[in-house]
Amino acid sequence: MGIKRYILLTVVYMLAIGLYVYSFNGDVYTLSVYKFSLELPIAFWIVLPTILLFIASTTHMMYYSLKVFWKDRALKRDFENFKIALSEKVLGEDSTLKYKSEWFKFIGKSLKILKYKEIEDFNTEDERIEANRQVLKDLNDGKIVELKKYRLSSENILLEQNEMNRLQEDTKYSSTILKECKDTSSELYQKAYFEYIKYASYSDIKKLDFIPTKDMFRVLMERYLEEEGTVAIKLDLDEIQELLMQFKANREDYLELAYEIKTKLEPDALIALFEKLYNSPEHSAAADAYLYVLNELQMIDKVRDILENSDEEEFEKWKTILFLRDHGKNVNSGLFLRI
Repeated sequence: MGIKRYILLTVVYMLAIGLYVYSFNGDVYTLSVYKFSLELPIAFWIVLPTILLFIASTTHMMYYSLKVFWKDRALKRDFENFKIALSEKVLGEDSTLKYKSEWFKFIGKSLKILKYKEIEDFNTEDERIEANRQVLKDLNDGKIVELKKYRLSSENILLEQNEMNRLQEDTKYSSTILKECKDTSSELYQKAYFEYIKYASYSDIKKLDFIPTKDMFRVLMERYLEEEGTVAIKLDLDEIQELLMQFKANREDYLELAYEIKTKLEPDALIALFEKLYNSPEHSAAADAYLYVLNELQMIDKVRDILENSDEEEFEKWKTILFLRDHGKNVNSGLFLRI
């Protein structure tokens, strides 16, 4: 029974009893306690216990009704907070919202150890959650999204992903990333650096404490080997030598350089570069590349001198190449050295 109906029926019941008693006994009764006295109709005194019980029961019912009301209200607020927290979880954020009920306190704590995974053909029917799911989908599709209004934490990977998307769309944006990114070891910084060296001048590249990797060196060599165009750069032989030393080039790296650079440099400059590398203790792995250059320029006597002054186990492939040459068999040294 609802509290409103209970009050109405109780009032009707008390009136009925009071009127019934008053109909056959209209006398009054005086209640005296010490100096206090109260004179009321007998009908009222008959109904008085019912009135007191009515007040007590109504107060009891109102108290628990109010308690249930506040509990339901707290659950509704917790549910709304949970939906907000879930929408933030979609974007990789842990919500700081507090919960009132023990149930949602547990759910809120559990949500922080979970990771969101996108499910196709699924709709939460919540506008905020679905909007954030669309943001995540756009980022994964390579689109650029305005993320400032979401107030993501600085460590949120979506910020880096958005920058990656921007970099993918405009490689010149790499210069902005290099200026603003503080973590030089991050994937974003490394990717931006790699894109930057594809178009920046070598003087600008060196200003950023450039430490090349093997792949970066190859990009620079491709630009160096360009005869003309906006991507072409100029490097002197000392700079090439320094780059090789910085990323600790191995035998294959020196050979690859010799294969590619022989068409760019004049013979004297080509010999000067690799002879300098060969005679430098830091570039001991350049020996095969130097012999390759000499062989390509038909400086066989000089190749022979180096081989004759080497140890027996050194330059076995070159000794095989010369042996075959002396017996009328020409071998493609570039292919043979790759075996």
